[in-house]
This record gives sequence, C-alpha cells and structure tokens, in this order.
Amino acid sequence: MAPRLLHGVAAGLALAAPDEQVQAHYKHFDTPSFTDTSFEELRPHLLDGRPFVVTDGARGLPMAAWDCDYVSKTFPESRIRQEGGSSERNGIKMKSDWQRNVKPYPGAEKYPEGAPRIRPFYWDIAKAYQEERDRKWGKEPHKVVQQIVRTSKVPYWLPKQSSVEMGHSSEMWFHPKGAGARAHMDPHCSTTVSFCFSGQRTWRMMVPPAIPHVDGYFDGEVYGTSDPSRQSEWQPIFELTAPNGSAVVVYPGMVHETLSTGEECSSSVSQTFARPVPAAYFRAFWPRFARIGEDVGRCTYVVEQLVVLRSAIRARPAPQPVALKAAKHFAHKVDFDGDGIISKDELFRASGSEDDHFELISFHDTDRNGKVTTKELIESWVMFAVSTHEAAQKAPRTEL
Repeated sequence: MAPRLLHGVAAGLALAAPDEQVQAHYKHFDTPSFTDTSFEELRPHLLDGRPFVVTDGARGLPMAAWDCDYVSKTFPESRIRQEGGSSERNGIKMKSDWQRNVKPYPGAEKYPEGAPRIRPFYWDIAKAYQEERDRKWGKEPHKVVQQIVRTSKVPYWLPKQSSVEMGHSSEMWFHPKGAGARAHMDPHCSTTVSFCFSGQRTWRMMVPPAIPHVDGYFDGEVYGTSDPSRQSEWQPIFELTAPNGSAVVVYPGMVHETLSTGEECSSSVSQTFARPVPAAYFRAFWPRFARIGEDVGRCTYVVEQLVVLRSAIRARPAPQPVALKAAKHFAHKVDFDGDGIISKDELFRASGSEDDHFELISFHDTDRNGKVTTKELIESWVMFAVSTHEAAQKAPRTEL
C-alpha cells in the first residue's frame, strides 16, 4: 500500500529549518505512514534513518492487548516509577490507582510549546532488574520478565531476528492524557521500535546539531529550563502521530519527545532490534555522533564494522594523512580485480558472508547509484577515522 505522507502539522506547530548536512541527507521532512506494508517497502527508510509510522505495526503481537488496565491487573505485585522525580526507584505499586496520579514536571510551565507537561510512568523491569535490584521491582520479577520476553514477537514488517533479544530490551511507558517523555537521546546503538497498545501519541524528533552540546541530551535538557543558553536548542524537524495499534521507529542518536494526545491512558513498549542497521544514517551523521560519548558515541564498533565491510580489519582513529593511507591500502586489498568497483563477490570475500550486503552498500554508496566505488570506500574510512580521532582529542573518553 502506498504510504500516506504527514507534513509535521499534527499538533499545529511549525517545525524547524534543519542544518545543511541534515537537509542534504533527508531532502525533505515528510514522515510516511504505512499500513499493511512489508520490510522491502520500509527498508530504504530504515537504512536512511527516516522516521515513519506503521499504523498496524502491532498487528499480530501477543502484547497488543497490554493497555494500562491490562498491565495493572496482570502484574499487580510489580512496581513502576513516575518519570521526572528525584529517584530511579520504583515507588509505585502497579495495583494502585496510579493512572489518576497526575503530576506535572518541575518547571513544566517554562517548557517550549508542544512539550509534555505531565510526568509519565516507566517500567523497564525486563532490561534492568538483574543489574539494578535495589530499585524495588516488586514480587517475583524474574517471572514477570519471563512473561514479557515470552510474549515479545518480531513484527511482520521487520526481517527475521531474535524476539528474545527484543523482549529483554523492553521498556514499557504509560502516558495519562497530557503526559509524555521529555526530549532526550537514548543510549542505544540499535534502532528502537515503539508499539502503541492504547491511546494516541505525538512524536517529535531532531538530529542533534553538528557541534553537539557538551552536556549531552538527557531528559528535557534541550528545553533550556536549567541552562538558559540551551533554550533555542530544541528544534524538531519531524513530527508523527501514533494511534493505538501502531509502531514508530527511533534511530540511535535521534533526540525525541512524546506526548499523549488521546483521552485514555496510552500504553506502549519500546524494544530495540538488530536488523537492519541504519547504515546510511550512520554514514551521514557519524562526525557529530562521535562527539556524544555518553550516548550514540558509544556506537563506534557498529560503525567501524560497516567501514571495514565486516572484515577483521580495524579502522583505527587517526589524523587525515594517516587515515587516508590506511584507507587506500584497504581499498586496494578489497578491490581484487582493480576495476574501481567493489562487486558483490568482493563484498563476500571481505565480509565472509552473503548476509546484509544491502547495509554495507547503503553505508558506502553516498551517491546512491547502487554501486560502491573504491573512492567511496576510501572516503568512508577517512570520515570515520578522522572524526573519531577528533572526537577523542576534544573530549577524551574511554568508550571512543
């Protein structure tokens, strides 16, 4: 089915003008909406890092009935927390009347137009209880996790992969009317899918600026209420509406915000998935992502594997002359027949696998003609090595 294009007017707010690199990559900022789709139709968007909605994205999922009431009744002895407080401990019993516990964020009256004012509820038991046992998860958390993982399923529109890994990454969000997650960046190197099981939400997103803020992108910092110098930093370029039963994707490094716009409590689960890697998106924005060490900057190993065609070679951080020399050596080695084109056979020789070559092609094929040249291969290597080196020099961090 042909996608329906949304133009960022769901909340009646004007969207920001992007910087030149963002404009060059995306060309336009429409957000497609798909129904009864397929991975083949969505693949270009998943590689490019373009946000979209699959209106029936939760179709066939065992968790599709997990609205706020269902979760409360099914896991009455579990505990959750309300975001925006001073503690990460889960201080709210699931069997309590938490849906009526409407509290604004501190300082919410100063948030920019369209931002959420009400604090949502958060339940990350599946991914966190083992390592963060002191947060008070309630009774028998291991059994709760088993049920979450067991009922997780890869959606019909993604390629085959591990539902168990998706289940263990689960974060459930519960948004009463007007509640939402403040603009933030996730510390993930994989793309996230958010399945909406009840209510309706508005999402707004932006790529961080070419020179990211040194303080990072924790919850609501871009609103500038704590640091007035950041008051103009939140400049969303994408806006989407996610109805009940839908799915929205969020890419690594994308600053995003949610707002419950329906009348009922909105329930969702966010899960990361491994395939596909947003390869062209990483290629376009790695120079800025490398500077954000506490979040997407930790994804060096993911991007390096794309640079070296998933071979055993290392693309080490280096200044431009050293990086260029190493890149030319690698390209000469990979281009076995010397014709200046990296063929499918040469990709196989380098990677040792026929799987996911579309990701490697998407990363290196910057002119988007369907072919990877040695020139493009060299340019990708130099981009990665130099930007990673410069990020380490300007803000040394062990994860780089």
